[in-house]
Amino acid sequence: MTIEQKAFPLEGKVDGFLSEKSLTEHRDVLYKGYVAQYNAIQTALAAADVSKANPHYSEWGELKRRETWAHNGVLLHELYFENIGGKGTQPGPKTIEHINRDFGSLDNFKAQLLSAGKVAPVGWAVWAYSFLDMKTHIYVVEMHQNHTPWGVIPLLILDEFEHAYYLDYATKRADYLAKFWESLNWNAVEARMGWINQ
Repeated sequence: MTIEQKAFPLEGKVDGFLSEKSLTEHRDVLYKGYVAQYNAIQTALAAADVSKANPHYSEWGELKRRETWAHNGVLLHELYFENIGGKGTQPGPKTIEHINRDFGSLDNFKAQLLSAGKVAPVGWAVWAYSFLDMKTHIYVVEMHQNHTPWGVIPLLILDEFEHAYYLDYATKRADYLAKFWESLNWNAVEARMGWINQ
């Protein structure tokens, strides 16, 4: 079973945040590559000899280790592209309700989200709803798979890999983070609130 690359028509919607070259390289080259990697891994897994699995080395075992990387690389990029390009949108009522309940205010939420965006050398800041305590939290995910919490629903994704910003901001990650906040598509975040069944 293969997956298809999704289209994210963000041209003109991320002006002042990402250049056309940065968007094209990120969406049309890097993200496309993750989709291709995921599909290649799934095809190879179907043919690999599962009976040779062991803790040291086997083709099947190595493919399973890389499967998580490719899976999360695809999904996190898709969620990221969905929640940018919304300059001028405002947090919806369910979004504000969860932010106020779990962070006290939008300003405090913003400070924590953008601070999380500074933490991982490469990775993601993920605002998600947790089934552990039925609250939302901002998680720092290194790479695509390290420190990834189980039992959460992702609501807002911030890509902090250098490929997300380096062409436009070089080493000025803080400037990228500030522009990311201005470009948030709060309508996409509000729609994801429907994923939470309370």
